[in-house]
Amino acid sequence: MQKQIITVSELARRSGLTQSTVDSVLHTQNTNPHIYTFHKIIKIPNISVLEFFNHPKFKDLE
Repeated sequence: MQKQIITVSELARRSGLTQSTVDSVLHTQNTNPHIYTFHKIIKIPNISVLEFFNHPKFKDLE
């Protein structure tokens, strides 16, 4: 999102999800998002699953 300058609200709008859903996934509040939700989030900035989970926020999750 930072590379493409996409805000959370823009990502939510373009993915068809609510901003609170996108926020909860991106800020690791929802540690078990549905695969459909996850797919909608990563397809907008056109990133791979590996790129998404390579973020430091996911390093300490168990």
